[in-house]
Amino acid sequence: MLDRIRRVDHRSARGTWQMEFLAPPPTLAPFVRRIKAYAERDTDFVRRRELPTGRAVLLFNFGGELRIEDAAGNRTRFSSGSGLYSGPSRQYVVSETDGAQEGVHIELTLPGARLLLGRPLEELGDRLIDPADLLGAEALDLVGRLSEAPSQSHRLALLERAAEKRVTFATKRPLRDLIRAWHRLQASGGRVTIGALAKDLGCSRKHLTLRFRHEFGISPKLLARILRFDRAVRLIGAGRVASLADLAAASGYADQAHLSREFRIFAGSAPAAFLRRRLPDEGGVLD
Repeated sequence: MLDRIRRVDHRSARGTWQMEFLAPPPTLAPFVRRIKAYAERDTDFVRRRELPTGRAVLLFNFGGELRIEDAAGNRTRFSSGSGLYSGPSRQYVVSETDGAQEGVHIELTLPGARLLLGRPLEELGDRLIDPADLLGAEALDLVGRLSEAPSQSHRLALLERAAEKRVTFATKRPLRDLIRAWHRLQASGGRVTIGALAKDLGCSRKHLTLRFRHEFGISPKLLARILRFDRAVRLIGAGRVASLADLAAASGYADQAHLSREFRIFAGSAPAAFLRRRLPDEGGVLD
């Protein structure tokens, strides 16, 4: 497993943090994008925007109190030793802490979340839910073992084994046609049209949209938009931005104006402002 862990250490005037990213093994790759452990010390990043990615997340907090505010201004508090599930977000949320943070989270693909949770994701929406309300005693036991783990690497291994166990015991793997549509959206970075997906599945656009949203908690059209936005964010993170016009073309946008409109919706700011406020934690920006 150690050869699949990538560690990132960052130190600056704004604070110090360490992150460890675990790439899933081939058996988990269709269901899990990555598992991340993090620890921040003496940072001034007390409020940040967490961006939509088109994935679901299970997070376990072992630092100070974590507060998350949605676009409507509703705030949810998570104490140390608690967890949360978030479905595929439709826009950014704001997370707030009092300084030091520590925790671990697992990013689930939409088929992965549907399979591991064993229910249609539309039932859950993008609400923040205690994992114990979804997985019962299994989640409580996992929180206990994660809190007692001697290192971040051990926490990553625990989460990976828990995910593998859920996949192993999930004997029914339905929705093969919808999963194929999801794969096409992912592979194209959101560029494939909904009409092409519907034709591939042999159904109408409306039928595809209703089924996709019911099972995966988000419409294929909105997911395509988020995937294009996420690609643009990752290109920025990789330092592959020669110009905003080039970024728009590489991400599947019609033009730079289209890119700017989508950034204001999903990141709450224009691309230039996003670049100035981006954090070195592979995604978030200062609020």
